[in-house]
Amino acid sequence: MVTLNSKLMEETRHYSRRGLYSGLRKVVNKVPMDTKQQERYVRWQDYRITHLSFAINLFLGFAVASLAYVINLKLENNSLGSLPIETTIFWWAASAAFGCVATMSKLLDYRYTARKIKDGGSFNTFMAKYCGPVTWSSFWVQVVTYAVGATIFILGVVNA
Repeated sequence: MVTLNSKLMEETRHYSRRGLYSGLRKVVNKVPMDTKQQERYVRWQDYRITHLSFAINLFLGFAVASLAYVINLKLENNSLGSLPIETTIFWWAASAAFGCVATMSKLLDYRYTARKIKDGGSFNTFMAKYCGPVTWSSFWVQVVTYAVGATIFILGVVNA
């Protein structure tokens, strides 16, 4: 029977390889956690996962709504002056695409991490190891591309 502590240690090793818990692994290996600490750790892990999902979805919603607004402006053919519509569309579409990539890689990460813990296997281990960094990288690229598009759009509106 696999105990909560062994599952926790496996997850900690999994995430620490990704650089997410670089200092935590040292603490966990030196001082064994009691049941209360394990429960707190699992609870905060759940908060982290929930907030990452929320942040990805928030910026994905911003990107899609902003993209719809800018496309609507372009279709109306009003005098847009020097508003960089095409550039803004590109950046916000890229943000939406990276949001989709982050969501899919996060789902794959959950799937292959669970399979790795349950069944083992080199493919599951490989996928569990690399899906997390893809998720975090895609999330940060999503945020940056949205910010670049917003900056270009705002500067275009101010200068128009």
